Amino acid sequence: MTQALVSVSADDVRDVINVTSEEVPDDKISKMIKRAEVTVQLEAVRTVIKGVTGIYRKRVAGTKKAFLNNQEYGAIIDAADTPKLARMIRILGFLTQTKVHLFWKNRKTQTLT
Repeated sequence: MTQALVSVSADDVRDVINVTSEEVPDDKISKMIKRAEVTVQLEAVRTVIKGVTGIYRKRVAGTKKAFLNNQEYGAIIDAADTPKLARMIRILGFLTQTKVHLFWKNRKTQTLT
């Protein structure tokens, strides 16, 4: 998923909300723009996490229910705050790592251990 970056200036924001620079200073406008960027990014993260399928859903959602339907899983993701989303990303990162399992053969008994 790619997201187009758009440059928004303080004057653009003032024009949309019909205020002047005397009414709303640049630092307040900058904070508004930053909050909007974070909100857009969080929604993008939610969209990606909602795309998780299979048994990973239980681990990501942190629920005891073995299988979640789309509505239940989506509701959990939508209700998640920023720290919960960060934990979900960490869990997904671990679950999607390539894992290697080594099996050793015991030479004396000729069985796998």
